Amino acid sequence: MNNLHAGGELPDNFPVPLRTLVVDDSTVFLESLCLYLKSNPLFEVFATAADGSEALRMALIHKPDLVLMDLNMPVMDGLKTTVVLRQCMPNLRIIIMTLEDTAESKARAHGAHGFICKQAIMNDLILKTEVRRAFHPTHPKNRSR
Repeated sequence: MNNLHAGGELPDNFPVPLRTLVVDDSTVFLESLCLYLKSNPLFEVFATAADGSEALRMALIHKPDLVLMDLNMPVMDGLKTTVVLRQCMPNLRIIIMTLEDTAESKARAHGAHGFICKQAIMNDLILKTEVRRAFHPTHPKNRSR
């Protein structure tokens, strides 16, 4: 058993590493986050996208376990993309990332399983906690789904 499973971070039957699609229109943030995630055994960043439309295409082709998605992007924003992805891929987990710390209820209302402020995403404890919540359907924040 993987130590991430043993520590209760993920359900026993969940694949580790998590095949992760990272979506953000800021190249600098995207590169920094991917570099950080690649150093963490919980994640396998297999693709990135700069907008929601590209994220939809990548997700449908590659079938990720997790999408870390920016809220505000050109072409198609993170909320619209989340709604479409949840309809097409109901088992996919989506965590919205944003600089707006007041957008959590809006993100969850559009189907996001998690929410994290960009300023905190590279904090291991905060990121792992939000990922754990996203994958545990009995967590209080996920009970309405």
